[in-house]
Amino acid sequence: MLKRTKSWGLSLGVSSTLLMTTVFASVGGEILTPAVHAAEKTLSEKEAIALAQKQLTMLSEYKLRDAQFVDGIEMLWGKSIWYTRWDKENGGSLGVQQDATSGKIWKYEYLGEEQDLDANQKKLTEDQAFQVATQFLKQVATEEERSRVSKPNEYPDSDIFYTRDKQGIDVNFTRIENGIPFLENGFRLIVGNDGEVIYFERRWSEGKLPDASKVIKIAEAEKKWDEGAFPTKDMAFVSRKESEPYQLVYEFQRNDPQFVDAITGKMLDSYGQVAKERKIQPLGKTVPPSTAERKLITKDEAQKIAEQQLKKLPGTYLSNGRVIESGSGSDRKVWFFEFTSQPREGKKSDTVKIGIDTSGYFVQYNVNQKTRFNEESKKIEKGITWVQAQESARKLVQTFYSDQLGIIYAVDYAPSEERIKEIWENDEPYEIEFGYLINGVPAGDSSIFQVNVDAETGEVVDLYNHLYNLGPSGDSSLPKNEDGIDLNAAKKVVKENKKLMLTYFQPKVRGSNGIMKMLQQPLLVYRYVGEKGLVTADGKWHSFTKERKQ
Repeated sequence: MLKRTKSWGLSLGVSSTLLMTTVFASVGGEILTPAVHAAEKTLSEKEAIALAQKQLTMLSEYKLRDAQFVDGIEMLWGKSIWYTRWDKENGGSLGVQQDATSGKIWKYEYLGEEQDLDANQKKLTEDQAFQVATQFLKQVATEEERSRVSKPNEYPDSDIFYTRDKQGIDVNFTRIENGIPFLENGFRLIVGNDGEVIYFERRWSEGKLPDASKVIKIAEAEKKWDEGAFPTKDMAFVSRKESEPYQLVYEFQRNDPQFVDAITGKMLDSYGQVAKERKIQPLGKTVPPSTAERKLITKDEAQKIAEQQLKKLPGTYLSNGRVIESGSGSDRKVWFFEFTSQPREGKKSDTVKIGIDTSGYFVQYNVNQKTRFNEESKKIEKGITWVQAQESARKLVQTFYSDQLGIIYAVDYAPSEERIKEIWENDEPYEIEFGYLINGVPAGDSSIFQVNVDAETGEVVDLYNHLYNLGPSGDSSLPKNEDGIDLNAAKKVVKENKKLMLTYFQPKVRGSNGIMKMLQQPLLVYRYVGEKGLVTADGKWHSFTKERKQ
């Protein structure tokens, strides 16, 4: 009998892409289904390698290091893959992801540092990069697929920061259907300074496209956007390349209403869900003092902090002597201390793990991780609501961070009914998010931390807050909430720098363990298309696209 295992809990240092779940795969937003269907045949390792070598001719210069089968539940597009790594004798290695059924290349990536140009070498021009990318595409995409894409970089890439650390020229081929661009679909490549493709990714939805004959007029869509789009006013590092002081900006966060559904006229967030202006309110009034950086602490001091935190919970907990150290030798070292609860009558004991970093910050709480990770999943017949899970998560945050409630807020978000159904079907946890405020303004997505709540029992099973001490809680030198231009002025800047267009849209949704998933069913939306960026408090447009090219 086929068996599916539960994979809850955030395990430090384990890549979600390589977790080896067994025989079930997630298909977009639908329930889990067997990865191998009766009409399909999973390629053997030998067959997958042969197809990879046929499509990627450069592999003749490399030697296969290893091959792994990765189930679709761990992958962005919900497809099972073969992941192979290849090494070259004189240095350099490649990683390749292939569809486990068709053998198509989903991702190809040069693993390693790119060599600097010699003094006599000329930097690659954009036209040269386009030629290289076009030739590479002939190896990994069919003629029919290539006939349905745009010219190179005709449309902006919807995810410009997908590989920030890679130098070279970005080349994006956007999928076009019925004359309408599909910004999240197509092929993205990076051509290195040496004229070789160092990164390739296929993005191609197989879901049915919505009927474009039923869309509202663009003038109506513009009016809807003017009335219903609400970018978040937050504190952010404007430059993505250098560490700069925080600035007050307007930018669209994941949960903000930003797209107009071209069929219904409703405002949607980046998850494709109907959205409205978010409420951002602190959990309380207590604010820690703005002090200099805390001194680094020892393991013994960290254990005392962990013990003090556990005293805030009901019951009695005793150390079982197990300590796990992560990030040895760095200033971001974390110690994980394990404790065992003293069982009450009729109850089993729990194993609780508390994570404390070298600055004395409380960064993780986990209950029975090993048991839950290996436990066989079962469908939840009767569980708690999302609102009940939010309340359970809020109480734990208020317990552990009672001295900081004036700078912590609950992220205003609720998953769709379909997603709730999937959570119950797959026995996943509810993932509740919280963020930090700087001078009353959200510190952006980088400050978000997560609390996992058992969707059946309502018990908090994990709190993961490893970005806890990034950024100040308040500083008189930083801007205040009332500073800068207002919302309408910020939206005007967006409109001046982008163009309202009808496009297909492929939302990403949060899946199990924080893994992003693509919905199988694309949408039709009106959205402002152009360079990815944000609006600064002085009313200027800051382009990330231009910054990446510098």
